[in-house]
Amino acid sequence: MGVLPQYPISLVLSLTLFLPDARAITLEEALREALTSHPSLAVSANRIESFVGKLQQAGLRPNPLLIYQTEDFRTWQSPGHRFWQDSDHFFYLQQTFETASKRARRVDVAAANQRRVEIELTLQKQMIAAKVRAAFWDAAGATQREVALRQALKNFAEITEYHRIQVSEGAMAEADLLRVQLEEQKISLLANAAFIDSQRQIIRLQREIGRSEITPTSADSDFATALIKFDGLKIETALTERAEAQLARQIILVAAAQVGLERALTTPNFDGVSGYKRSGQFDSLLWGLQVPLPVFNRNQGNLASASAEDRLARNALTSTEALIKSEFEGAVREVDLRRHQINAFVLPLRAKAAETARLVREAYRLGGADLLRLLDSQRTLLDTEQLYIDALLALRQAEASLQSATGVIP
Repeated sequence: MGVLPQYPISLVLSLTLFLPDARAITLEEALREALTSHPSLAVSANRIESFVGKLQQAGLRPNPLLIYQTEDFRTWQSPGHRFWQDSDHFFYLQQTFETASKRARRVDVAAANQRRVEIELTLQKQMIAAKVRAAFWDAAGATQREVALRQALKNFAEITEYHRIQVSEGAMAEADLLRVQLEEQKISLLANAAFIDSQRQIIRLQREIGRSEITPTSADSDFATALIKFDGLKIETALTERAEAQLARQIILVAAAQVGLERALTTPNFDGVSGYKRSGQFDSLLWGLQVPLPVFNRNQGNLASASAEDRLARNALTSTEALIKSEFEGAVREVDLRRHQINAFVLPLRAKAAETARLVREAYRLGGADLLRLLDSQRTLLDTEQLYIDALLALRQAEASLQSATGVIP
């Protein structure tokens, strides 16, 4: 039986040779870039500009109305009709006077809506930050898996070379070399898959940042040693900083302002009329007053609707605060559990697997262990390393969720 062809240390290493130099980006840099240049934020900024215009419009007074009217105009009698002398001419200037401070109430509604849109922009920023954090740590975790598999492949390359030398010297059966080569090739395929996954996560990170062009990038982080402190964080902080709570409170103000406007609209406005009349050879002044009678339409439907919206907004605030509290408490609890899991279980298991693999490898060189045991210890070491990376990634994601639950924006 022939020896299997020798593969490169890693197909991943071969692929990386063709990649341009990747620019490392930290989490802080990713967040800063996303919150300053994300395309969707420009749309929200335009909405704010739109509501600034509505606020300006809300404060304007009604325009006066100029009316011209003529009476007794005829062309079919004799002697001929003299337009200016024989007709009556009226020139009116009509002005609507608003009652019950309607203009001020409109301004209140417009200002409340403008503030609501500004908070919605903050909410959008918090959502973008949460997505960028999650994508960044997924990219960092995928990169760490790739690094671990590269190291495992490097270790297996040394074992393979040792067996090749032993076979060439006739001190070992060729079947053992074949088995080691097969194991090395399996890890090579895993490393290749890890490389592809890390590139996919990097692309996802750039998409969440809002880049229009995908460039060679890597996640620069102390994945294993990053320490994020949450000392002093309280539920009151989350209820204050979370844009969802701010928005729910602002919607109450919008609803209250709308109720005030609809209540003001129940009081009718009146129109003052003043003008000039020319009848024949006589000139005179005239004035008048127009007041609608609220017999049928007293704006009762709109007022009832606005009052219902106000009650709905208050109930929505209660629901939103309850959701934020549960998210915050759940995130705090998960961070504590993830940290305890790593310190109490994963790190001791990782150390034990590394020590076992070292002892079995030394024993194998001295003839005190068989090949099956050697391969099993290497698999266990690799599995334990992957478990460690998965636990670390889960911790980083839990910490990111806690930051998002508190409404943290750089």
